[in-house]
Formats: sequence, structure tokens, C-alpha cells
Amino acid sequence: MNWYQLGVKEIFHKLNTSDSGLTEEEVKQRLAQYGSNKLAEEEKISKLKILFHQFTSPLIYILLIAGVVTIFLKEYIDSGVIFAVVILNAIIGYIQEYKAEESVRALKKMVVPRARVIREGNKQ
Repeated sequence: MNWYQLGVKEIFHKLNTSDSGLTEEEVKQRLAQYGSNKLAEEEKISKLKILFHQFTSPLIYILLIAGVVTIFLKEYIDSGVIFAVVILNAIIGYIQEYKAEESVRALKKMVVPRARVIREGNKQ
């Protein structure tokens, strides 16, 4: 349904409300029926999951396969360099992703959600 295409009176009718807002009884009834109007909290991503996430790229798979192939070809220096690059990439990616997660959590704590509603004709 495209709510933005409906008229105000039609929206009031569909939502069973009016321009004077909901009554306290209606608020309690809807709260019991639908629950609080809150966004779901995301679970905290573990440090181990962040680390494993660094090894999910197809490019990393190719580098790991190349590292194993170079070991079989007895090119130990090349395989050492390849594995070093993979490990360095994982460390840098882990640090960046961990800091980003912490920043998002800090920002969410700073934001205080507020809403202005009309209850029985009064703004709250």
C-alpha cells in the first residue's frame, strides 16, 4: 500500500484514529496487541566471528590455494609471502571492522529516540 498516495481522512480511517489522536485506553490496547514501537536490537558480533569474516572473500580463497600450490612446488619463499599477505590482510581487516562495530555501538548509545504524539487532543 502506498500510504503517501492516500488522503489524511482515508489514513485516519484505515488506522482507526483521528486528528485528535488515540485515547489512553486505545494506546494500552494497541501496546498489548502489537508491542512497543522499537527497532530490534542487533546482537553483538563476537571477536571470533569478526576474525573468521576476514577469510570469506573469494580473493582470499585464491591466495590460500596459491599458497598451498607453491608449497607443493617447493617454492617456500613464495608461499611464505602469500600466507604473510593473507595474515596481514586479516589483521588489518579485523582491526578496521572491530573499530567500526564499536563506533556504531557508541553512536547508537548517543542517539536518544523521541517522538511527539497526540493523545486525546494533547501533544505529548
